[in-house]
Amino acid sequence: MKITRAVAYPRYSSDNQREESITAQMRAIEQYCQQKGYVLVNSYPDEEKTATTDRRPNFQQMIQDSAKRLFDVVIVHKLDRFARNRYDSAHYKRILKKNDVRVESVLEQLDNSPESVVLESVLEGMAEYYSLNLAREVRKGMRENAEQGIHTGGLPPYGLMVHPETRKLIIDPKRYKAVQIYFDGIDNDLPNEEIANTLNNLGYRTLKGRKFTANSFATWADNRKYRGDYVFDVSAPKDEEGKRNTNNKKPIEQQIIIPDAIPAIIHPDQWDRVYAKKQMRKRKPGRMKAKMNYLLTGKVYCGNCGSLYAGNSYTNPKSSEKTVLAYYKCQSKCGNTSVRKDDIENIAIEQLISECLSNEGVSEIITRVQELYQQEKKQSANDIEPIKIELNELEAKLRNWIEALGAGIKSVIENIKEAEQRKEALEYELQRAEIIQQTQTLDESLIRAILDNKKNSLLSGDDDEKKQVLQEYVDRVVIQPSKDINRFDAEITYRVFTNGGEGSRTPVRR
Repeated sequence: MKITRAVAYPRYSSDNQREESITAQMRAIEQYCQQKGYVLVNSYPDEEKTATTDRRPNFQQMIQDSAKRLFDVVIVHKLDRFARNRYDSAHYKRILKKNDVRVESVLEQLDNSPESVVLESVLEGMAEYYSLNLAREVRKGMRENAEQGIHTGGLPPYGLMVHPETRKLIIDPKRYKAVQIYFDGIDNDLPNEEIANTLNNLGYRTLKGRKFTANSFATWADNRKYRGDYVFDVSAPKDEEGKRNTNNKKPIEQQIIIPDAIPAIIHPDQWDRVYAKKQMRKRKPGRMKAKMNYLLTGKVYCGNCGSLYAGNSYTNPKSSEKTVLAYYKCQSKCGNTSVRKDDIENIAIEQLISECLSNEGVSEIITRVQELYQQEKKQSANDIEPIKIELNELEAKLRNWIEALGAGIKSVIENIKEAEQRKEALEYELQRAEIIQQTQTLDESLIRAILDNKKNSLLSGDDDEKKQVLQEYVDRVVIQPSKDINRFDAEITYRVFTNGGEGSRTPVRR
């Protein structure tokens, strides 16, 4: 059973507000957590600080702690307690999202409104075409730089550095021998632990100044730059949540490789041998117990005591085929009936399709999305120039910090990481604003296509696709008091528009 860990971010910003402001916000946040079944594990109050700036010590500590996976959700009393500057809001929410942390408001759900969910899907579809065209032009410039060995961004691999004047990758005289020791070790079938110990004993440290471990070399054997090849456009595309796993690579034929563009630390023959050995070393996947995918995680509540239902499964001891039985059960064990996983999930899917994604429901969604789009269009018109100004400032800072890194100043590494995160968020907001300004009204067929894709996902055999749609469109499922697993009432509230209202409460009976 997975517990949702929440932290509170209460804040007041002027001398006119009293200390009770924090207390009142905390009281409301605690009640909200009780209703949602969250465990409140910490709070990060900022007093007499304004949300128009990100210079808030506890706020920054909260952002840093999110990377440690200490909590799952940040609760604010109102969204303006998180940030009043929309760029900071976008920046930090994207950091939290990368760390699998979401932001929820006690009083508002504006960022998660149903029409916003649909509009976001539409804009992502428009952005995909825009990005492909833009990326094509960007890659032209990157290829020209790469053919000359000019660094195109990001931290250089261990053992290489950026020349401060030519901007080309060159061998780092202080670290390159560590790379050679590693490749020699793998070539001689030494384990990673022994290689790490050898490097540590010789005084080598990672880029962060830490001792090497067996896990420090995850990408070394795969990095073609060590054999003198300049490689870029290597990572697989981002997933549907906008996350990129840099360990997932494109097929070699889709990568852009410029041979002999930079000085080689490792001879190509040795690099090929080590690469082949590392591929052989990769463990074959073992026989793991299949993970049960609960599609309504965090959505099912007890109508008797108000607690959250959690997924629970076990193997039927009476079954010769070891059948796995899966249920949603009340966490407080108040006596209310458990419900079969397939029963309640199928009901939620059937009702969502028939009640909300019907012809009438889709027409209403289209109307509301068009209205929201016009609001976004007015707001985004003033966003473009300020974002461009800040991006130019960030570019200048990044150039200076990368030059400092090339000169061996390691203290700028964190500055570069933070600036690149900020840049990514701003580029996303700029792209979004420019796309909105380029399009007068949304094509109705595009919105319908998005909704058709949602419906097709619900009807597919892919549980991950089904879960994504249910998590977007189902607000909550309440299991009314019952003692019979075969006879219970479930009230489902959907976050889409039907019958002229925002959300649909649908009583259903198993």
